[in-house]
This record gives sequence, C-alpha cells and structure tokens, in this order.
Amino acid sequence: MAFPRPRPARPELPRKHVRTIECGQGAVRAVRFNVDGNYCLTCGSDKTLKLWNPHKGTALRSYQGHGYEVLDAAGSFDNSQICSCGSDKAVVLWDVASGQVVRKYRGHAGKVNCVQFNEEATIICAAGTAARAAPTPCRCWMRPRMASPA
Repeated sequence: MAFPRPRPARPELPRKHVRTIECGQGAVRAVRFNVDGNYCLTCGSDKTLKLWNPHKGTALRSYQGHGYEVLDAAGSFDNSQICSCGSDKAVVLWDVASGQVVRKYRGHAGKVNCVQFNEEATIICAAGTAARAAPTPCRCWMRPRMASPA
C-alpha cells in the first residue's frame, strides 16, 4: 500500500521590510528585477530609468532618452541590455554598461505600456494603447546584432 506524498509547503511572501530606496524620479511607474535578482530597474515619471543595487540601496546608473514618462522596462538574460517603453510611444534599447541608446523603435499610435525580451533576448515585444475603437497592437522587433568581442 502506497501512501500519498505530502503536499509541498506553500511559498511564503516576505514579511520583513528590508529597505526603502528614495528614487527621486517622481512617480515610479514600474520596478523590475534582473534575471538573477541582484539589480533592479525603476521607471520614473521624470523620463528616466535607473539601475539600482537593491541590497545596498545605491543607484548605479541613470538612463535618459525618453520624451515622456517611462512605464516599463526589462533586462536581457545576460544583463548587457535593457529595453524600456513609455508615454512617448517609443521602445528604447539601451546598452547597460555605457548607458547609451542602442536603438529607438517607433510605430505605436499611443503610449507603450509594457515591454519584454524573449528568452534569448533576440526579440523585443511591446504593447500599448491605440486610438479609440482601434485594436490594441502588440509589436515585436528583432534586436540588432551586436558586435562580438575581439
């Protein structure tokens, strides 16, 4: 006679407040961790994207290039690039190390609410709002090929 396996314990939500980070970005529209959880991004109404070490509470870099507030962001699997989107109707691809814009993708009729890389970070998908009574588009772009290190 076989006994049923015990149910695994439910994962518990955090109960302890660890840190408050003063972002200085006005309203923070989104907070996203990188793949391994060592860094996080904040998307601000001040048109900036900031990279943080949440364990120390220190700002590592600020990314400026959006025309209006930044609504969402995502990091690539290798932490080399960030994609972000916002009320300026654009999706922006950033180089993490230099802080420079790699490329701006346009084509949305309204603000872009969310953005994400695929698992290999070769495609960026974004969705936003459209004109009244129009279907809301989801647009996908192939990421430009990066030069391999010599």
